[in-house]
Amino acid sequence: MLMVKRCRARVLSTHIYSGHSKDDGQAKAVLTIHPKSSQIFIGESVTLRCIIQRGEVTDWKYTWRKDDVDSISRKHEYEISEVKISDNGVYRCLGKHIDNGMYSKWSDAVRLTVTALPTASVKMVTNQETLYSGDTVKLRCDISNYRDWTYHWLINKERLSSQTSKTTTISLSDQAGQYQCQGTRTIRPQNSYLSSSLHISVTALPTASVKASPRGPLYSGETVTLQCDISDNRDWTYRWHRDNQLLPNPTSKTTTISLPDQAGQYQCEGTRTRQPKKTYLSSSLTIIVASLPNATLTITPNPAYTGETVTLTCSVGSDSGWCYTWYKDNTKKVVTLSGRRTTAGGTFTISRAAESDQGLYWCQGEIQSRSISSIISDPVTITVKALPTASVKASPRGPLYSGETVTLQCDISDNRDWTYRWHRDNQLLPNPTSKTTTISLPDQAGQYQCEGTRTTQPKKTYLSSSLTIIVASLPKATLTITPNAAYTGETVTLTCSVGSDSGWSYTWYKDNTKKVVTLSGRHNTTGATFTISRAAESDQGLYWCQGEIQSRSISTIISDPVTITVKERLVAVLTLQPNWPQIFRGETVTLSCDIQGGEEIEYAFYNSGKSVYTKTEPEYRISPAKNGLYTCEGLQKRNGLKHSQTSNAIQLTVLGKSVFMGLKEKDRKDKVK
Repeated sequence: MLMVKRCRARVLSTHIYSGHSKDDGQAKAVLTIHPKSSQIFIGESVTLRCIIQRGEVTDWKYTWRKDDVDSISRKHEYEISEVKISDNGVYRCLGKHIDNGMYSKWSDAVRLTVTALPTASVKMVTNQETLYSGDTVKLRCDISNYRDWTYHWLINKERLSSQTSKTTTISLSDQAGQYQCQGTRTIRPQNSYLSSSLHISVTALPTASVKASPRGPLYSGETVTLQCDISDNRDWTYRWHRDNQLLPNPTSKTTTISLPDQAGQYQCEGTRTRQPKKTYLSSSLTIIVASLPNATLTITPNPAYTGETVTLTCSVGSDSGWCYTWYKDNTKKVVTLSGRRTTAGGTFTISRAAESDQGLYWCQGEIQSRSISSIISDPVTITVKALPTASVKASPRGPLYSGETVTLQCDISDNRDWTYRWHRDNQLLPNPTSKTTTISLPDQAGQYQCEGTRTTQPKKTYLSSSLTIIVASLPKATLTITPNAAYTGETVTLTCSVGSDSGWSYTWYKDNTKKVVTLSGRHNTTGATFTISRAAESDQGLYWCQGEIQSRSISTIISDPVTITVKERLVAVLTLQPNWPQIFRGETVTLSCDIQGGEEIEYAFYNSGKSVYTKTEPEYRISPAKNGLYTCEGLQKRNGLKHSQTSNAIQLTVLGKSVFMGLKEKDRKDKVK
């Protein structure tokens, strides 16, 4: 319907009759309703038609009035496509000529009465409080009035095209939901209202499940017990299926099968006479015959180091239910457990590994309750290596003294990336973790050890042997002099010693402990010795020495003084007997060495500087006489050192055959005279 204008009826009426005294000759509007029925039903189409006797319908504009509300349109028909209860009321119409503006008379009032559609309702015919999946339910559609209905069913607002009867039967395995119905027919009223929803809910059937004992992989020769568990209710009769075939005999909760003949896929379900009358069919439990598994042995760490913990792990597929046997060196020698060797489940632990733990290892899994053993593992060799060694060294070395700073260094025989741990007197020191550490004496004296740790193998070293750092008392220098007393011209050696002489240098004092000996061509030092060459009386006096380690600012206690005495050498006089001016071949001569004041001496005779005779007697008898330049000197009997000056030299010249051969010595002397 085209709505053009709305106004209250009272205003329009005033406009129509203004300026007219008579209504003779005024056209009258005639209002009709189509369809012409005593009942118009909700949803039907209604047309109100306004006919004015004069002119064409298009010559007029039309005013439509319903319950004192006007609307204006160019159309002579007022159509309501789907009538509603609110469209009930009294309708009139009026025309206004388009050309001359003349109004027609109002039509007679026509009442439109809208009747509600018949109501539909869904009822469940089946008398059952709880509905289970698989049940069938009968529903009925009741419509309040009229007959000859065709019924339409809807589930969850979707029409079921195949259902058109007053009742419908549904299966609850797949048709639970919200149900509605509605009626249609060929005569009026052609429709009923769509019913309210009836909710059909489904309670799930109890579930069944199959479990096997024993669980896990199953092996040939075993007997397996299957059990059917149902989630709810009682009094079930059990039905067993294998490979989708119903087994005729077993109806109890458990059934026993033998492998390998009865392997397959097993399902079960329950049935009974009252609701719920059955369960869901269980999921399949596949019973297969597995091959005996291989045991797998892994060892961590390998190689290992002495003192480490070594873990052997034996696995047999799914480990549940297995226990393990461990073998060493051969597959018949079971490992002996001890305080260091323990087992727990699938692991065998060797604590504080030693070289004796090296060797071949095997493992085997067993399920003792079922008399099942796995295939024995492949052998794995454990290698146990010695840990790297650590050692401590100190710098400086040797005796250490109060006030010194000592650097300790930890040397590790192998590998890198160590973190160092230091111990003093068997206590771990918290701070130092580097290769070297510095200590101060005397407060930090003690026994020091070190070790290394790191995150990769080997993770630690042996703890080093102890290095004892003690504070030594300052040593006292000891001075020795050789010879003492000395003779002029001799070499005098002063030796200073300080316990272990390594690293010491020496200072020499004469006459007092502040007067350092002046070095010269005759005085020189080498290491711990001070040498006086060609000693003179001026070298006599008191001497001291003192040791120093200059790099450490350490000095010994000064030595006790030692006196050097330098004497003049004794005079040696060499004489020849007989003292003839000529000595002939074959004659015998005697050299005498006279040293006045000598005691405990030996007499040394030399020919042209070469020693020819040394005795405690002062005479050297030469027979036969030999040519040469002869000298003598005295030697100290206790040490062989020179005791006297070298004597005068005697030149002995032996001539040819003497004319005095055969004469006595006295006669020769007389002839010579």
